[in-house]
Amino acid sequence: MNRVQATILLGLLATGLGVASGGQPGAGAGGFSELYRAEVDAAKDLEVVMGLIERPAGSVGARHYHPAGEFGFILKGTLTIETEKTPQATLKAGDSFYQPPGEWHAVGTGSEGAETVVFRVVKKGRAMVVGVD
Repeated sequence: MNRVQATILLGLLATGLGVASGGQPGAGAGGFSELYRAEVDAAKDLEVVMGLIERPAGSVGARHYHPAGEFGFILKGTLTIETEKTPQATLKAGDSFYQPPGEWHAVGTGSEGAETVVFRVVKKGRAMVVGVD
């Protein structure tokens, strides 16, 4: 599956959840670029956020969690993910993953870096990422 196919797939998932149109692309901090944001029709306090995370080669991220969980698809490169409940695993381009709500994880990259499309359903006005000490 290529980048366009992954983006279309995640868009279809959002549509299947009954998402109202809206959301403008925009760059965010830490290599996160927001691709789409929209209200969920069936639950007005929720939003769908789709983004692209670009991580440089040899990067190591701090432990963090997502209050509403996160679905992801690796477009390029490799990610090493350590989680609260599972041993360290290496994922490569074409692999997908799910991080349950509130479960901390830390992510690192190989020598080529990585690009990942992520899909989150979040409560409006709440943080999408929370750091863990």
